[in-house]
Amino acid sequence: MKLTFLLFLLCISGVWANKANSQTTKVSIQAENMHMKDILSQIESQTDFLFVYNYENVDLSQKVSLNASNISVAEVLKIIFRNSDVVYAMEGNNILLMKNTAEGQQQNSKRITGKVTDSKGEAIIGANVVVKGTMNGTTTDMDGNYSLNVSPSSIIQVSYIGYITQEYPTQNKKSFNIILKEDLQALDEVVVVGYGTQKKEVVTAAITTVKASDIAVSPSADVAAGLAGRLSGVIINTRSGEVGNEGTSIFVRGKSTYANGTEPLYVVDGIARTEEDGILSRMDPNDIESISVLKDASAAIYGSRAANGVILITTKRGKEGVKPTINITYNHSFAQPTRIVEMADAATYATAHNWANLTKGLEPTYSEEEIRKFADGSDPLNYPNTDWYRTVQKTWTHQDKANLSLRGGSEKVQYFMSGGFLNQGTPFNNGFTHNRQINVRSNLDARVNNYIKVSLDLSAKKLDRVLPRDGSVNGGSMYSHVALNLPTILAKYPGTDLAAPARDGDNPLVQTSGEAGETKTDRWIFNSLANITIDLPWVKGLSLVGSIAYDYYHQKYKQFKNVAYVYNYDQAMNEYSKVMVPTVSSPSLNIEEKRSESLTGNVRANYHNTFNSVHTIDAFLGFEGNKSSSNMLSGYRGNFPSGMIPELPFGDSNTQTNNGSWSETARLNYFGRALYDYDNKYMVQFQFRYDGSQNFPPGNRYGFFPGVSAGWTLSKENFMSNINWLDNLKLRASWGQMGNDAIAAYQYLVLYGLSSGAVFNGAQASGLYQKGTPNPNITWEIANSYDVGVESRFFGGQLSFEFDWFKSRRTNILTKRNASVPEFTGLSLPDENIGIAENTGIEFMIGHQKAVNKDFSYSISGNFTYAKNNVVFSDEAPMAEEYQKAEGHPIGSSLRYKAIGIYSEADINDSNVAKRPGTMAGDIKIFDANGDGEINSLDRIRQDLTDIPQIVYGLNFSATWKQFDISLLFQGQAKVINTIQEAWVDPSSGGAGNLMKWWTEDMWTPENQDGTKPRLGTPNRINGTTFTNINAAFFKLKNAEIGYTLPASARGKIGVANARIYLSGTNLFSIDHMRGMGIDPEATGSGYGGWALNPQRLINLGVNISF
Repeated sequence: MKLTFLLFLLCISGVWANKANSQTTKVSIQAENMHMKDILSQIESQTDFLFVYNYENVDLSQKVSLNASNISVAEVLKIIFRNSDVVYAMEGNNILLMKNTAEGQQQNSKRITGKVTDSKGEAIIGANVVVKGTMNGTTTDMDGNYSLNVSPSSIIQVSYIGYITQEYPTQNKKSFNIILKEDLQALDEVVVVGYGTQKKEVVTAAITTVKASDIAVSPSADVAAGLAGRLSGVIINTRSGEVGNEGTSIFVRGKSTYANGTEPLYVVDGIARTEEDGILSRMDPNDIESISVLKDASAAIYGSRAANGVILITTKRGKEGVKPTINITYNHSFAQPTRIVEMADAATYATAHNWANLTKGLEPTYSEEEIRKFADGSDPLNYPNTDWYRTVQKTWTHQDKANLSLRGGSEKVQYFMSGGFLNQGTPFNNGFTHNRQINVRSNLDARVNNYIKVSLDLSAKKLDRVLPRDGSVNGGSMYSHVALNLPTILAKYPGTDLAAPARDGDNPLVQTSGEAGETKTDRWIFNSLANITIDLPWVKGLSLVGSIAYDYYHQKYKQFKNVAYVYNYDQAMNEYSKVMVPTVSSPSLNIEEKRSESLTGNVRANYHNTFNSVHTIDAFLGFEGNKSSSNMLSGYRGNFPSGMIPELPFGDSNTQTNNGSWSETARLNYFGRALYDYDNKYMVQFQFRYDGSQNFPPGNRYGFFPGVSAGWTLSKENFMSNINWLDNLKLRASWGQMGNDAIAAYQYLVLYGLSSGAVFNGAQASGLYQKGTPNPNITWEIANSYDVGVESRFFGGQLSFEFDWFKSRRTNILTKRNASVPEFTGLSLPDENIGIAENTGIEFMIGHQKAVNKDFSYSISGNFTYAKNNVVFSDEAPMAEEYQKAEGHPIGSSLRYKAIGIYSEADINDSNVAKRPGTMAGDIKIFDANGDGEINSLDRIRQDLTDIPQIVYGLNFSATWKQFDISLLFQGQAKVINTIQEAWVDPSSGGAGNLMKWWTEDMWTPENQDGTKPRLGTPNRINGTTFTNINAAFFKLKNAEIGYTLPASARGKIGVANARIYLSGTNLFSIDHMRGMGIDPEATGSGYGGWALNPQRLINLGVNISF
């Protein structure tokens, strides 16, 4: 067992090491009567090999003589161990030395021989052939041959990295020619779970994992966005292209609650942290080893914050026995929006405006001659044709990412250090905005002695983001101006860079320039973690682990609004005059600083032991406490005499205001897990967390969250032993309870606010007022999670398949009884734990991998998730129509009139066709839901789709041929809608702007009465109808990369261990229903700001070099 365990560890470390071959790596050693140990030291100094052995069992004191000149390491080892009892086994760069046991010298022993080959008949050099449960073993020679003395009833184990370990009984046979099957999933043998790791073969939970190589392949600056399509059961959408704030949303198996708190819990190296700190989205992908997602009862170990799933992020660490390796990665990307919103041109807008007037009985605004001039561009000064989106947005901008890391380690100390830089340029033609980020990390591990290990992790981020004057570009007033400004308005005067007055006297070109001011956000984030592990020698397998983490977050927000100018032009005088933009009459400054600190400590007692070689217990008990505090201070001053010094002391003190807040929270938890494993065949696991949260009253403050799961590996049963093509078949099931305490704090207390609106003795006075009604019985929202799954692998790991059915039932959802309590009571009711919701679905993964020959290998994998939620109970008016109730429909579904076409002239004249008063031909035809012959609010129908997709899927292909490699990632979604802006349909309204080009195509007019889009000028006929619900399904080439790795001969000449250059891209194309609108179906928004800046497309050139 000790040998098996050592070989397992060596496999794990060996797969990451630069592979060396004992048959081809050559050394030169001159030794005269030298100790074996000293000769091995010379081999280590000349190669990347590391010898691992037990000083007590392996005797290297024997002296030998050697005259080796440029011969292989394998030949040297054969010579020096020829007359000794030392045997060796090789895994990657590690060579394990063992003592040949007395078993081989017993009188009743026999010698077995044979050859080890792969499926193509090629010899496997250095395969390990070991008698099971002993230290007796050998390795195959250059021709794959071996010989070994064994007892007649022995079982031999044959293993080699990248192949499935096989066992053979030696009874009645002396020759064994063994064909090893490839195990292309060997890297998945260890899975990160809550507070530890488990071998994949004993995992009983639904856990999806993505490795470092898949994470780093995306050039996206947002790590979360780069995971889309790679993780089954995880719904990821990138909602914006705003640099530094892509708005990526993540739902684990869909949305399961209609209360606050739908985000998953993020855990980094065992410590829970918040995404407010950009813990995932703003992390350097080069620092990440793996990301695992806990989707079922396995999340119960995190208790009160795990109801929406848990994302475990494991960062890279140093490796024992690996020489210091410097790695440099640099990426330069060209970025552009995937699409630009397509608005009507000036001639189309003018024509549509006239049509809208006509429907209202008004005279045309534009003559035919004016429309002609808009179209032909003959007079751009007086009849411009401005595409405001393309005027404001750049076609391409730039992004730079760089990382430098150092990794290595000895037996005593292992280290990983990294520094990264990101720079994203402005997306605006006249802009100055940017997003910059610096990441540094240091992970150190050290073994103090045979019983004590310590580690210290330090990381820091500095984020610097500059936006236009009005803040967020997606949904902010700046893009409102872009959408509202008409194509008939000049952006800048022909032949000049002078901005003309646009809508409201402002101009988006001015708004996006530094002249108008800026919004600057600086963030400093520091995370630290110290661990100590003490192995208790008096109890085998027992250890104590202590962790303490300190996090610090500091944000400084500074918004300076400056006076800006546009220009009027006097054609007669040919003169330009400067005019102040009326939206900002004097400079002003608003600043806000936030600070938060968090201290987390936990202690765990771990126990791991195997009895009689088949009974394994892996368990721990832990205690954790957390204390966090945060404060905010803000200030404002206006009437600055100048915009030259945007600092508070230079503003007018008579305009000053200030504000602030402070809060402190604490948590106390007890948790544990126990896994029993019988021979990797039958597994049962129980876990729990007893969680305390400050958000609830003392009587309800603690919650107990258990989870139980079981697994059965059928493929290990005797009745399936003859199925040679089946490598693994495991059934598993789980149930668990998790909580959700993401609610406003202190709802059980009477809260008071400060008001200055009261008048006392004729003067305004400040006073306290009660804020809402408390609920002293408020308690946890509970999630019951159910999962049944199957895992399988076939044909030597070439084919794999996983399937899960899942269900989550949420109870005690906090919501108000507003609907069932009449409004005339005037009561302001508290939240109560009365809501119920369910989420049910399936997911599966399928993969195929094959190494065709030494030059070519490939892999294809796909994942699919279907998750549908529905409201089981929500407080609703008792007399509401069934088809209008939220119950039985998806969470967040809206009430809308069902559009069933366009009213024709015949419909208007037919009294049997239901319609609203004032309806005209060309209006949207509404379904009469209750059949009363009228269209009113009772005809609104609850929708069955929302902006969260019920179906998501991904398809991944990768291949290598000699020095070339390629990878393609396709992502898709279905059963999802996006809602376009309803206000873009009335160009004759004073509050409206331009309209979408899409709307003008096949629009209903008296000349085109078969048009599929309604007539203009009637937004009240369109608002709240399903006509604006657009199918947001898509199929995207999410990521593609092609790379070339320099061959070893070329690398040797330039002195590098590895060098690779690659071309990659993200969001390269999309097949969907919204292309004609210029809207990316992933993007969402509201009002005129919606879809302002679509997600980015990146074309990237990168290089990776290691020394």
